[in-house]
Amino acid sequence: MAESATIWQWLADVLDDQHTAMLMIVVSSEGSSPSKIGTKMAVTAQGHSFGTIGGGALEYRLLKTAHALLASESLTPVLCRFQHDLSKTNDASGMICGGKQTVLLYRCRNSDIELYRQLADMHRGVISITPNGLKLQVQPVLPQQTQFNLQSEHDWRYQEAVDCYKQAYLIGGGHVSLALSKILATLDFDITVIDERDNLGTLAGNHYAQTKLKIPYREIANAIQEGDRVFVFIMTHSHKADQKVAELLADKRVRYLGVLGSRKKIEQLKDNLAQRLSVESLQRIRGPIGLPIKSHTPAEIAVSIAAEIIQIVNT
Repeated sequence: MAESATIWQWLADVLDDQHTAMLMIVVSSEGSSPSKIGTKMAVTAQGHSFGTIGGGALEYRLLKTAHALLASESLTPVLCRFQHDLSKTNDASGMICGGKQTVLLYRCRNSDIELYRQLADMHRGVISITPNGLKLQVQPVLPQQTQFNLQSEHDWRYQEAVDCYKQAYLIGGGHVSLALSKILATLDFDITVIDERDNLGTLAGNHYAQTKLKIPYREIANAIQEGDRVFVFIMTHSHKADQKVAELLADKRVRYLGVLGSRKKIEQLKDNLAQRLSVESLQRIRGPIGLPIKSHTPAEIAVSIAAEIIQIVNT
């Protein structure tokens, strides 16, 4: 389950246990900063916490501020601005990275419990936080993932799209698939692994995927959704199966369609498909997948692929 969904469930459970909690969200970020917009952390008055806002001196200061606000029982959201340098100014974070960051501290209210539970299960909607509180709109769609409009200390709005998770389809349930699933599970991906083989140990042992399907690869196109947050990784047990799957999925409108293998293998695969696919469709097939870091083991290959996806998502 993605982190954003998990933190809402965590907050609902905390409030249900009669504890008080502070939600912290990075609402703006410029330059080199320890965390991106939308990063969340929550902390209770009892010292329990979930997630991280970047660690180090910044997080230490934020935790002190959060505990002080919880002790004061104030319900007014607070914006904390930081300049990441080592100066002695009030907004200096004590970090040397040089960026700027604004973090919203929102005291969670008991009246919001059901809203948090709804957010934990939500597939599409928009959360909106203002000085007056937090609201959820089910239908609207933001033009971008987050928006922060600041007019003054008492007139601002943070909005964030809740549009489910990034979808990862791993075609093939072998060792690299298992290693990649483990990493993607930490990166806000909803993971589906598909294989056509029976009694596959690595697939049975994959506890990171939300969905595991056994279907013939000739039917693969019916199992893959389309969308800008859909990433497809082809890594079956044979070159022929990889080629067939790539051919069947080449016209899918997805963010990423890649095939695992050497440069020579990918060149041969594309040569074989050149007579059956248009130039546009052929260009959608990426490969070799992963950043070129001389990876060899399944774990190393998984790291290289995940690094490439992070690079694409954050561009």
